[in-house]
Amino acid sequence: MTTRRTTEAPNPRPARRRGRAAGGVLVGIFIGLVLGLALAAGVAYYFMRAPSPYQAPTAAPAREPAREPAKVGKGEPPAGEKPRFDFYRILPGGEEPKQQPKAAEKTPDKAAPDRATVERATPEVAAKAAKPADRFWLQAGSFAAEADAENLKAQLALSGWEAVVQPATLPDKGLRYRVRVGPYDNTDELNRIKAELSRRGFDVAVIKY
Repeated sequence: MTTRRTTEAPNPRPARRRGRAAGGVLVGIFIGLVLGLALAAGVAYYFMRAPSPYQAPTAAPAREPAREPAKVGKGEPPAGEKPRFDFYRILPGGEEPKQQPKAAEKTPDKAAPDRATVERATPEVAAKAAKPADRFWLQAGSFAAEADAENLKAQLALSGWEAVVQPATLPDKGLRYRVRVGPYDNTDELNRIKAELSRRGFDVAVIKY
């Protein structure tokens, strides 16, 4: 009688289980890394947005304490009001004394002297303003003939001075032709030009205009 030996093939199931277990561990590690990175990113974002605890707190502006109104006692009269005594009402037949009006104090009129001073000064200023400034001529000659006057005028023009010929009737000399330079209202300028004309040989006289 022969014995049949059957060779059984090895069961491959344990190897598949090991592969699945190793794959599950890797997946778990990957998921753990992803979650850890996400958690770290969330914590970093939170600290970046949150205010720093090391910043000094801003001091709030000091408020001025509210002032309480002054309390007035029951027995004290309000400020500015004079106490009134009622003893005249207690006494029999007493009457309240009547206050006599105070005589109006007369204040001296201080504006009167000032007004008089202004009125006195105004005519003086007006007189000074109305009075024209003194003007002077430098007369280089007076001639009976107009031709002589024009000749002297031409000589002055050649020397650089502009002169005019003014005819005038004099009581004792009749019609005269006067040769004059000017007029001038500045005495310093008048004296300077007179000296210059005298230096150039012209005999001039100062005539008030």
